[in-house]
Amino acid sequence: MKTQRSNKPSFPERRTFLRQSAVLLPLLGTGLPALSAQQQSCAGARHRLIFASPYDSDLWLSSPHMHQQLKHNIEDFSNGKICVEIRDKGQQGVGHELAVQVSRGAIQGALLSVSNLSPIVPKLDILNIPFWAAQSQPYLNLITSKLWQQQITDKILAQGKLAILLHHLPGARTATSTRQYGKVLKTPGDITDIVFRVPASQVLRQFYQLCGTTPVQVEWKKTAMLAASKRFDALDPSVTGLYNGPGGLNQHIGAVSMINSVQDGWVSVINQQWLNSLPRKLRIAVWEGAEKTFTQHLSMARRAALYCQRGLLRNGATIYYPSAAEMAAWQDIGGYQRREWHATKVALLGKVSTFDAFVAATQVNNGLTFPT
Repeated sequence: MKTQRSNKPSFPERRTFLRQSAVLLPLLGTGLPALSAQQQSCAGARHRLIFASPYDSDLWLSSPHMHQQLKHNIEDFSNGKICVEIRDKGQQGVGHELAVQVSRGAIQGALLSVSNLSPIVPKLDILNIPFWAAQSQPYLNLITSKLWQQQITDKILAQGKLAILLHHLPGARTATSTRQYGKVLKTPGDITDIVFRVPASQVLRQFYQLCGTTPVQVEWKKTAMLAASKRFDALDPSVTGLYNGPGGLNQHIGAVSMINSVQDGWVSVINQQWLNSLPRKLRIAVWEGAEKTFTQHLSMARRAALYCQRGLLRNGATIYYPSAAEMAAWQDIGGYQRREWHATKVALLGKVSTFDAFVAATQVNNGLTFPT
């Protein structure tokens, strides 16, 4: 993806062009199709997969949304029998409303935050307990483990509504002030008594209540507008989410504190009824296309996060890395070890020992390494 302009620079100043090329060239080796998601032909396709996303397909430098790759890979593995139609830029909606549309079969697939999926699949909210699976490698270890498949993926499949095609790793959540508020949030004491925007996650709401804030649930599509009108003081998306948020959110960011509380995970989901209606070979083609896309996305996710950091800095935001003592303060007040999380672990997973097994799974590499 690029900056929030076009995908091709028009006669840039020489140094700017070289700087852009240095970022672009490594990405071209990741399998990105030459054509955009909207340009590719679907002549001869027998089945159509409408895939909706809040993100712009052309802005692929700043976000690991993988629209082009997912389209290309599914169409390639299906020998053109499945046409993937990307409806991007939020034209089909964003967040929880996309999850509902996929669940009901109004569209076949969508990209959304794990937090937006948690009202439909409550178990996923276990990911939002802070400071146990936030960093990219532990998160990658977890979601590729057999335990995760047995406890989460298979049980989502058993519901018969939707399935997770692939996970995306845009980075860990932050503690970020709006431009209107502007303060650097170094410790939990800095967010006491402020209004904190949260997504549709009861676990994240509980975390910010432990920190002494007033959490308010705000729809993703309204976040930029309400930040500009001082309706809340802080929010917590990853750097990637902050930069790519709808409505020009990146223009309303003050100070980003990299507390790395929770992975700001995304998921691409698909409607099970539609998927099961396909011939067996085409169902396999969808899963193979998703698996290849997931592998491709790892290097792009890292590069996109760095691109977004530079973009936020250019927009006038500051980025702060808390000290070890400051991080310990965050862990002490809201970390997964606190007794306040006991009931949540039992409610979501049935018993605390299952959560402990999840924590152990974050330490075992299953063959994939996130770039550093």
